[in-house]
Amino acid sequence: MSRLIHMGQRLKQILKQKKIKIVDFADMAGFTNQIAHYHLRKSDMKRSTLEKFCEIISITPDEFYEWNNVPSLNGEKPGEPIVIHHGGRLMELVGERGLNKTRLAKRLGMSRRTMYNLFEKEAFNAEELDRVVRALEMTITGFLNPGALEEARLADNDEMMVLREKYYKLLEEHNLLLKNFASLKEGLEQAKKDIFQLRKQARSKKG
Repeated sequence: MSRLIHMGQRLKQILKQKKIKIVDFADMAGFTNQIAHYHLRKSDMKRSTLEKFCEIISITPDEFYEWNNVPSLNGEKPGEPIVIHHGGRLMELVGERGLNKTRLAKRLGMSRRTMYNLFEKEAFNAEELDRVVRALEMTITGFLNPGALEEARLADNDEMMVLREKYYKLLEEHNLLLKNFASLKEGLEQAKKDIFQLRKQARSKKG
């Protein structure tokens, strides 16, 4: 029976629930942060790669495949919404986007020390949450619901495909109109030449 799951997304989910930062996972696996994100985007992976990753994060391949069917480390039951740690979520986004912490602190309007205190907070207050999402240029929903970002990205991709198809169709119609215009212009020029020749011949006959 085929196990139809997105391997990269499942790995990312497990790392998050085991509170393993992507940058730390990359270090444990012996490759760069960019390579780690490459594997997290892939829908499939080789068995040998999966076994290596499972060994690194101390689970078995079977546990990897059945992860949604077992209780999480937070004691949450399958199907219950995951309550995210706001500070941890902020650190995750900083790592994913490769943000400069000094510049981020400036955008947050606070010192680096105060920003580091945010990383430790389980839940931000309304003002802190507003500052964070503004600094990261994202919505509160996107921050509190990581899956919403991927859904929005997919929706944007679908919309872009529709707009691209409309653009190419309009471009094709535009090119056809230009071709027809050029043909009409050529016909008009030829008609002018014919009229000129006829007038010339008429004058010659009169003379």
